[in-house]
Amino acid sequence: MQYLKSVLNFITENYVVLFEFVGVLVMLGISAHVPSRMKRLTFTGIILLFVELVVYTVELRTQDFETLSLARPLLTAVKYSLYPYILFVLTMITVKSRLSWQKNFLILLPANLAVPLYFSSQWTHLVCWYHENNVWASGPLRYLPYAVFALYLVLFLVRNVIFLRSETRQIRWILYFITFAPAVGVPLYLFTDFSDDYSAIFTSSIVLYYLFIYLHFARFDVLTGLLNRQVYYSDMNDGANRIDYAVSIDLNDLKLINDSYGHDAGDTALKTVASVLKKNVGKNGTLYRIGGDEFVIFYRNVDEGAVVHAIEAMRNEMAKTPYVCAFGYAKKEKVHTVEDAVRFADREMYDDKAQIKKFKDAERQSRRSGKTRD
Repeated sequence: MQYLKSVLNFITENYVVLFEFVGVLVMLGISAHVPSRMKRLTFTGIILLFVELVVYTVELRTQDFETLSLARPLLTAVKYSLYPYILFVLTMITVKSRLSWQKNFLILLPANLAVPLYFSSQWTHLVCWYHENNVWASGPLRYLPYAVFALYLVLFLVRNVIFLRSETRQIRWILYFITFAPAVGVPLYLFTDFSDDYSAIFTSSIVLYYLFIYLHFARFDVLTGLLNRQVYYSDMNDGANRIDYAVSIDLNDLKLINDSYGHDAGDTALKTVASVLKKNVGKNGTLYRIGGDEFVIFYRNVDEGAVVHAIEAMRNEMAKTPYVCAFGYAKKEKVHTVEDAVRFADREMYDDKAQIKKFKDAERQSRRSGKTRD
């Protein structure tokens, strides 16, 4: 009965945090857009936070004992140890590919070195320890847990700044709030002696962070990594006043590639084209994949010369690949609306496609004529 009462008290005291735990786990199950690696890292972070919450709650109960229980220093060591690993997991969510074990080892080295100091501190008195009457005492390294925690907190913040460098100002400010608000809450807890349990702060941050990641990745085409059709329509409507030029691009002969070599070859072609376009689009261009073999670029704050230069750069780079793209562009000012500019750019692109086909046909005819003469 006492056990059930303790469990009920635990649930009641931490109901909001537990509710958020379950909410994140539900989102993990339905998040089609988020890469599986990020789901695994988020799940790991939630489990570590839950363990920390349980450890903190049990350690809090041991503070009421009249004499020292060995469980208290061990639980304190676990609590100190967990926070850097939680921050490390959250940091890795924004890293697109798995790091080598050497890099992981170096990043986790401060946390790994601190762990044995925490667990042996009851006997070495280096970090903190407890008297027989269950009173806490500090050692010469009493600030080590906070220093290690601060190190990984800075790593987390810096990594998020790097992650968002290529994003719009609006998106950057959203994530800055989600990541920096907990960073403000932690020292508030620390300096006001409110609590040394940061699970509520971190859990709320994870909920918002994961929701942001889900919405963020929902904006991208899964195959090419370019902005998708939904974002294209949104930008066309919401940012029409800032768009100066529209560029329409089409990959030639995608159906022939799929029919002749299979859809894997077609996917390779699309990814190659997307990579070339993205590399040469320029800093004022926003690139979208809006259909199977169709791409659009919106340019802002540029003149016509810059657009023509970018298209030529893309053509020249495409010439180094086995694939050919047709291009067309239009200035919004000449046709009044962005939709009109896209339609006009489409017509220009189809004219370019016809010219490319005409050139290829003439080239094939010339080769046949040469063989006939031979």
